[in-house]
Amino acid sequence: MVTIIKSKPKLYWLLVNAIMIILMVSIGGITRLTDSGLSMTEWSLIGGILPPTNYESWLLLFEKYKLSPEFQINNYDMTLSEFKNIFFWEYFHRIWGRLIGVVFFVPFILFWIFKRFSFFEKFFFAFLLFLGSFQAFMGWFMVKSGLIDKPDVSHFRLSAHLSIAFIIYSFILYFGWTKFRLFSGEGFLKNYDFYKSKYNLILLSSIVLTILTIISGAFVAGTKAGLAYNNFPLMGDNLLPPILIDRDYSNFIDLFYDLGSIQFFHRTLATTTLLILLSGSFYIKRSIFLIGFLAKVLIVILSLQYLLGILILKLYVPIPLGIMHQIGSLIVLSILITMLAENNMKGTRFSCSLVKND
Repeated sequence: MVTIIKSKPKLYWLLVNAIMIILMVSIGGITRLTDSGLSMTEWSLIGGILPPTNYESWLLLFEKYKLSPEFQINNYDMTLSEFKNIFFWEYFHRIWGRLIGVVFFVPFILFWIFKRFSFFEKFFFAFLLFLGSFQAFMGWFMVKSGLIDKPDVSHFRLSAHLSIAFIIYSFILYFGWTKFRLFSGEGFLKNYDFYKSKYNLILLSSIVLTILTIISGAFVAGTKAGLAYNNFPLMGDNLLPPILIDRDYSNFIDLFYDLGSIQFFHRTLATTTLLILLSGSFYIKRSIFLIGFLAKVLIVILSLQYLLGILILKLYVPIPLGIMHQIGSLIVLSILITMLAENNMKGTRFSCSLVKND
């Protein structure tokens, strides 16, 4: 028996956290595209909250940055004024991350103390707290990779950092939408077989493909592979990058470091995801419920997102369009998660007890 306690404060709490994560993804995208992520060379859970307030404190931070590989290799002629610009986005990124932690953790403790959680919700939100803590660790682990000998963070760590954020957001959105529908009067049917839903397989497959495409996009962003080839559908004069044509690699892992192959994998995954999601959406849109409407919206968003990706290549990855593309992927995922939650509001394989506790 799964007990879900209907509580408006929890619903608002989930909504605020979801919005803050959306903004965090945007801030993180700007931080990455402006090459601001390595401007802060130290990390402390408490320290670093207050920004530099005078010339001496700015100069101290700038001197620390001068010791980093990024300054010595790429930005050796950077001025203090230019440093302040990149410092702002990394500082804002870290402060917003801390703020998300506070906004999630404090109500979590209060809801727990005042017994606003069911047993299932205690487990669920404790798991989200763990993911959030791990996400914070991955943020510093990612930055650390660019402070040793190379002026770039590991694209593997970058993709993990971004993926965890999207996973946390997906869990919050799914659970939050379920709670919202409970308040709107939608209930559960007992003993409903989750796996017999005709749309679940399509939606779950679409979500997995979307997340994989997002991960491959993080590889592109982390290596700046979007600048390697700027025509489409060809890559230079061929459909394949040189490393695949000439088989110029000693082992499979080399493909994850070559800019051409990284961009090719993202193109291939994006195209595959587009075709499969469009096929599924055209099938699901026949539903007369909200799911059908969302499927129609998804068809439009997917088409725009794919065209935007091509335009970004053609224009050599302008920052505003790059941010729009990242937000577009979050919108696609949001629609899919909402469709999945809405579809499963018709029932659950568990018996559910609903308790109102405002």
